Amino acid sequence: MAQDNTCNCTRRDCAFSGEGRLCDVLDRAGVPRDGKWRTLIFYMRGLGEFSTLSDEQKARIQQLLVDVLNRRDFSEASYHDVLRADRDIRVEPYECRMREALQEAERLAREFRSMLHQRRGDMDRLEQDSVRAVESGLDPAEVVRLLRATFSEVREQLENDAARVGELTVTDPLTGLGNRRAFDAALAAGEAAWAGGTPLALVLFDVDRFKLINDQHGHRIGDQVLRTVAEVLRRKVDDCNRSVGEGAGECASAVARYGGEEFALVLTGEGALRAGEIAESVRAGLEGVSFAIRDGNGQTVEHGVRVTMSAGVAHARPGLAAPLAESLFDLADKALYEAKREGRNRVRVFLAEDGGQPK
Repeated sequence: MAQDNTCNCTRRDCAFSGEGRLCDVLDRAGVPRDGKWRTLIFYMRGLGEFSTLSDEQKARIQQLLVDVLNRRDFSEASYHDVLRADRDIRVEPYECRMREALQEAERLAREFRSMLHQRRGDMDRLEQDSVRAVESGLDPAEVVRLLRATFSEVREQLENDAARVGELTVTDPLTGLGNRRAFDAALAAGEAAWAGGTPLALVLFDVDRFKLINDQHGHRIGDQVLRTVAEVLRRKVDDCNRSVGEGAGECASAVARYGGEEFALVLTGEGALRAGEIAESVRAGLEGVSFAIRDGNGQTVEHGVRVTMSAGVAHARPGLAAPLAESLFDLADKALYEAKREGRNRVRVFLAEDGGQPK
């Protein structure tokens, strides 16, 4: 095989560097010249181009390699340990979402069982009231009236139960915002309205370094942060609704938590026209919140903890690939990625007239 004299190893191993400098570095670090370790290094070196990974995931994966280089452990066992850890880091967000989905399903099942138990008692009461009415010796017309009233009450309770079940299926239990199902439905409805001439925009938010918050302060504090984000979102949307006045419609057709630390606004009408402004008000609103960290006994152990959030905004426009909802989500996600890449705690808006780049 042809040799690269600069680094005295095969071109297959050094083809990424015409001058061989990186190959020299790998040689000095003791990295074996076999394909698997150097291929792994090339992969980790290019993580910056992986838009499907968060900055935190990229940093954790790259740290795996730093640890190996520091230990100079290039054994077969070490190689497979790195691959397993890389896999775990990649699938962790999806496992988290699956756990949340299972928890939501369990919550819905508990609620439904509770409703069934309560309605079974109501049906027993209906039976007893009906028997008493028939055996009372009252005028038949009065008996019919009592039976109708009893059945009407039970029917109303069943209708309320059905509405409650419907509400539970579209509500995030932690924050009280809409869940992913509500978000998807609102985005689809927004797409239909946009086809009729109503402006549509999507804002995606992501809490910055949320895993670090959980790791440092625990999931109880992490949940408090998520609930606070939800309150800021509600307040800013309410502010927008008041500013546009009655008859102009609501600014947002959905305020949702669609992932672990991920939130979204589906904005229509006047809200869509002010999407960037609304996103910035939410970002600034959360930045202005000072968290106090308390222990299990309620004692404050840390003051002035600040949490920030990044946002990506995209507007529906002619020419987006179908289905529109998916294209809009991809553009907002791209803008969010740019906000993260540029340092977090900022809003980026995807504008087609700027060459398809967020700004």
